[in-house]
Amino acid sequence: MRISELAKQSGLPVATIKFYLREGLLPSGAPISRTQAEYSDSHLERLRLIRALRDIADLPVATVGTVLAAVDDDALPLLDLLGVTQTAVAGSKGSASATEAGVELASRLLADLGWTLTEDSPLVDSLARVLDVLRGEGEPVDAESLKPWADAARAVAEVEMDHIPVEAPRAEAAHTVAVGTVIYGELLAQLRLAAQEAVSLARFGAETLPGQAHPVKAAPAATKPGATKPGATKPGATKSGATKPAAVKAAAAKAPAAEGGLSRRAAAQPRSRG
Repeated sequence: MRISELAKQSGLPVATIKFYLREGLLPSGAPISRTQAEYSDSHLERLRLIRALRDIADLPVATVGTVLAAVDDDALPLLDLLGVTQTAVAGSKGSASATEAGVELASRLLADLGWTLTEDSPLVDSLARVLDVLRGEGEPVDAESLKPWADAARAVAEVEMDHIPVEAPRAEAAHTVAVGTVIYGELLAQLRLAAQEAVSLARFGAETLPGQAHPVKAAPAATKPGATKPGATKPGATKSGATKPAAVKAAAAKAPAAEGGLSRRAAAQPRSRG
């Protein structure tokens, strides 16, 4: 396919593809003339990975180049390729450095959990920064206290590793890690918030029935025998619009006959037309 067709199928502008060619992120096509080249499906797959690293993971061009170099290095084991991709995507989550005490806490926590990371993994520092904040807030940071979160994280990691296509091309594995770390990480965060709301309603919204967004109003208290319901008319009282007692009728009979309808004189007058 020509570069115009490559742009159409990849959804990227021709100018962007030419930029990736100049930066060495995308291999050159097979030349068919002095100014034209042919591109294949492998170029489409490469652009798919570049787009995931740039648009989804928001990596700078230099970091994208590091990941792509690892993809192209067939001598690099798959485990190391996944580590390079994950480290690039995770990046640094904070500008502050972890304290020595935080690093020691992180190392001890990982050891207590039985988790082995690669040597000099940057994730130890990332974890240490979080533990520093928790400890500063007076929260427990020992393995026993953090075990529920660790168990949940381990279960998610097991599922995510099952999704990595180990038999597929290396670029596909790197793409899965890049998308999984960012998009599924956000999905996990949103599901956690939704679960918190669902659990809080189940525990603390005792008057809320399934499918209802608001608590159910309590039923009115039963009326005692002989008691008057709220808003009911007491014996002998007259509701608005109800029939008047006989004494009131008698008094009304002495009133001028004009009440209750038109007088004869008024009835005899012609009506004005609006």
